[in-house]
Amino acid sequence: MNEILSMANLQVDPARPALTSEQTLTGWRREFCVELLGEGQARVFLRAVELPSMKADELRQAILFYRVGAAFHDLDGCVAAVREPLERLARTAVRQKPGKDNLFAAVTYDRNAWDRVVQGVENWQRRLHATLSRESNR
Repeated sequence: MNEILSMANLQVDPARPALTSEQTLTGWRREFCVELLGEGQARVFLRAVELPSMKADELRQAILFYRVGAAFHDLDGCVAAVREPLERLARTAVRQKPGKDNLFAAVTYDRNAWDRVVQGVENWQRRLHATLSRESNR
């Protein structure tokens, strides 16, 4: 049974969804996700999806997501690299009930912190790609 690894206020789900070559060729993708739980807590996980996620649908569930490459699998290393903005994001998130003034979002959060998380994830992927390229050229 997979247990969720807890790092202070961040829970990192150990599940790593596999993508077959066929799935990758037919449009499946992997997404880096942060579920904002409120009270300074967040769950970080990877998921494989066949169709692109819809931002409004995910915000209703307080989930932020960012598409990552098919080779992305080191979630623990990536979370360590973007720990500071992830923790800020979790601290600033406030769960709310959607109402007539806010029909879609179940959470408010620091958008700058999310932008820093996305930039960090993107840098993490580039670093990984550069490392793999150097190793294959040896």
